[in-house]
Amino acid sequence: MASVATVINQALYVVMQALLYPTVILLLLFLGYSIIEFGMFLREVVLRPHFTRRDLEEVLERFPKLEDVRLPPHFREYLNRLRKILRDSNDPEEAGLRAEKELENLENYLARRISRTRIVVRLGPMLGLMGTLIPLGPGLEQLAKGNMAGLATALITAFATTVVGLASAGLCYVITLFRSRWYEKDVSDLEFLAEMILNREFGG
Repeated sequence: MASVATVINQALYVVMQALLYPTVILLLLFLGYSIIEFGMFLREVVLRPHFTRRDLEEVLERFPKLEDVRLPPHFREYLNRLRKILRDSNDPEEAGLRAEKELENLENYLARRISRTRIVVRLGPMLGLMGTLIPLGPGLEQLAKGNMAGLATALITAFATTVVGLASAGLCYVITLFRSRWYEKDVSDLEFLAEMILNREFGG
């Protein structure tokens, strides 16, 4: 019975050690990705126009001539698609359905963009915890042998992975929080604009 337990413990130890390097690599990838996304987020903060009701009224009045109006890229792309729908369709019901479908496509695109940072928010701490616990096994083994240098190395790895995991998750949490609010408002504003423009064009 003792031999079976020994084999199981050895198998678990091998699996644990095999997971260390993939965990560290993923954490470094998450950190690099979160830094890149945070840079893009800061750029978005600086360049993003903040729409008020008056701004929406101005867009509505000037549509379809919006070349000199400052708009977020996905905002402008949807309005360009709406302009094409109005140009190609004479049926108000068909135009409404196509505009609604384009808005759903935009929602899906924005949701996918948010989901990428949300994955880091959820997996970053989990991988950080794995990176903390995995080195502790060899570290305790080195402690039992009286090798303090080996223990110190294991603890450094454990603490470093924790910090990297939490830092990645923290950055992506901020990005996810703000983008979720922004994009929800954008979709609401575009839905309002589409309905108003369709009603104006077709006399609804």
